[in-house]
Amino acid sequence: MVLENLIEMLEAADPDTVVKHGFTNPHSYRGYYHDLAFEPASNVRVGDMLADARGALGETFEGWKGGDFEMGRYTDCWLSFEGQSGGETIGRLLVTYMLGDVA
Repeated sequence: MVLENLIEMLEAADPDTVVKHGFTNPHSYRGYYHDLAFEPASNVRVGDMLADARGALGETFEGWKGGDFEMGRYTDCWLSFEGQSGGETIGRLLVTYMLGDVA
């Protein structure tokens, strides 16, 4: 899923809803520096995830071996701890599960 679509899905949800499994901390994905990753987080508000996603739009992050990478509307998104190249791509199904799994 690209960042623009992730933001749209989060905007359609109640920002005060707390989900058991969400994300935080946007950063350059270790696997593909030009991609955006978020760290998994527990018991997080949808509004906080939306703020992180919106905040990453247009932001420049440093890649792991150097270089600056600006995150745009069509940047692919991952769920991965900072510094790790493994993880899951964030897709519509994963976000749907996150938003339906309330605390």
